Amino acid sequence: MVTSSELATRSGGVWQNQAATVRATPNRIEHPTTVAELVAAVRNASLSGANIRPVGAGLSMTGLAAGNDVLIDLAKLRGLVSIDRRAGTATFLGGTSVDEAATILEAERLSIIGAPAIGSATLAGAMSTGAHGYAPREASFSANVAGISLVTPDGRLLKIDDRHNTQLWPAARLSLGALGVIAEVTVRIRDYVELRTNRKRRDIERLVRDLGEARAKLDFYRVDWRPHTDTAMLTVGWLEATAPAALPAASSSRRERGRRRDRIRARVARALPFLAPAIDAVANRLEPLGDEGVRAARDVHDGGEPLPFVEYQFPIAKAGNVVTALREFVHGNRAMAAADVRLTLVAADEVWLSPAYGRDVIAVMVRVPTADAAALVDLEDLFIWLGGLPSWGGFHTLTGAEAAYVMPRFSDFSSIRHDLDPYERMQNETLHRLLG
Repeated sequence: MVTSSELATRSGGVWQNQAATVRATPNRIEHPTTVAELVAAVRNASLSGANIRPVGAGLSMTGLAAGNDVLIDLAKLRGLVSIDRRAGTATFLGGTSVDEAATILEAERLSIIGAPAIGSATLAGAMSTGAHGYAPREASFSANVAGISLVTPDGRLLKIDDRHNTQLWPAARLSLGALGVIAEVTVRIRDYVELRTNRKRRDIERLVRDLGEARAKLDFYRVDWRPHTDTAMLTVGWLEATAPAALPAASSSRRERGRRRDRIRARVARALPFLAPAIDAVANRLEPLGDEGVRAARDVHDGGEPLPFVEYQFPIAKAGNVVTALREFVHGNRAMAAADVRLTLVAADEVWLSPAYGRDVIAVMVRVPTADAAALVDLEDLFIWLGGLPSWGGFHTLTGAEAAYVMPRFSDFSSIRHDLDPYERMQNETLHRLLG
């Protein structure tokens, strides 16, 4: 399993995020192991006038929270704080990964509601970027979190939920790393129920037509699709008390074999893009993307480097148009010859910066080899033109003016950010682009 600290890699003092968009060489690195140490680290950085860069927080791999100056590594701030069965919540330190929290709760026969799909992400990082899972009737993780403890840029420790500092709660639930450093996350929990899953090949057009029915009937929904073909791999699931375990973990040798074969296919498809449909058709038969060995090989690294991706979310009614436009975009496009796509469903929420604010959405994630990362800029333009909003955990170039035009509570978030960080101690290039 890849840990959150490995996702934000450090080599010779240089940190790189998961989306491969930001590198940082900090002047100083702090490794707090307790909330008190985290508060002291942030306060000292603030008093010295330094900018604060939290990393090791899983989905801070977006580039929203990495840069120079003082780097706060949350990799050691992990573990269970408490479980409140009566309230249906559990509190963890912010650096705890999703997988770690799930394992701890499973021992208590409990599970996280709205758990993110990326198990190596930390709870703080997943909440900061609005990560989501594969449950089509559940909203994002941010929408399901019950509360947080936040260390503000000036070193104050605030409890924020629907009863404490409530004016901050709609912004703090998905903060982009702009409001401070999350010390603790209180997740909503339920009795543990195992997941029965089933994989099947389906025509992509049929899948789009059946989205409404799938959302109403299923507890797990994921489509893996090589967009040069008509066939996708659909994985569906149901929560059942006596069901067998979910998808088996892939062995390291199986991951490596899948990684090698995937790199070979990618090189051939890029060199001879007119063969991409035939290559993908063969791969769909021999090694479907829904197979966990292949997906595990591609999820984290491409030849030792992070795998670039862009994910945008759209109203479900636009799913057909998005799929059609995406197929046209990849046709004959050398940079898209080795792309793969994942489709998931996310329920509506009331989180200010959520792309699912007030609407049920389909999330469309496209990944390409590192050599083709530049193509994501044109793909993002297409997704914006189609009316999508970015999943903050992936590559995006959205500006503040664009966000304000399409997100009704964007200005409210900007105001909260100014109140909590008037001196812009959490500032970085991405936040400057979004928030000025």
